Amino acid sequence: MNGGHYFSDDPSLKSDEREIEYEVGGRVYRFLTDHGVFSMERVDFGTDVLIKTVLGREAEISGRIIDIGCGYGPIGIVLAERYGSECVMLDVNGRAMELARKNAEANGVSGRVKIGREDELLLSDGCAELIVTNPPIRAGKETVYSLFGLASRLLAGGGRFYAVIRKSQGAQSAERELARIFGGAVTVGRKAGYHVIMCEKK
Repeated sequence: MNGGHYFSDDPSLKSDEREIEYEVGGRVYRFLTDHGVFSMERVDFGTDVLIKTVLGREAEISGRIIDIGCGYGPIGIVLAERYGSECVMLDVNGRAMELARKNAEANGVSGRVKIGREDELLLSDGCAELIVTNPPIRAGKETVYSLFGLASRLLAGGGRFYAVIRKSQGAQSAERELARIFGGAVTVGRKAGYHVIMCEKK
């Protein structure tokens, strides 16, 4: 993966920043990417499916949004811009977080986003109305499922959690685990083998 794992922090990787474009709903967003971050060449297909599914289902979000595993920031930045809400963007990869900060500023939402590690930001339980993730599947099931647990803790009652996972990478078992954690889960989007799973906090 470009000399390193996107779900870890390796500042020694050689940098080669580049700009990519992503269009959704008639708006073009521009993102800086680099080696050592997920999907540096383009906004990946699963992220695109997740963004479009959330935008198609959520007419309005007035509370806090959290993007778990934000990478260089496409999901959180698009949602912060579209809904006008505060978005907390979490990651462990220092290079990805620095890119996300630059991208938030470049796309006009830097005043509405907070970017950092979960343990740094000291988020309180039940603090978010909407949580989204394109989880780091290659980090392993234990890590991915721990992020599901984090989402459950941070989500407010009545809030929604969306995750995108490829069928071939465990979407069905992930849906079962999410149903166990949240008391229910439903697949609300499917495209080219990617499943978007939604849970509502009781």
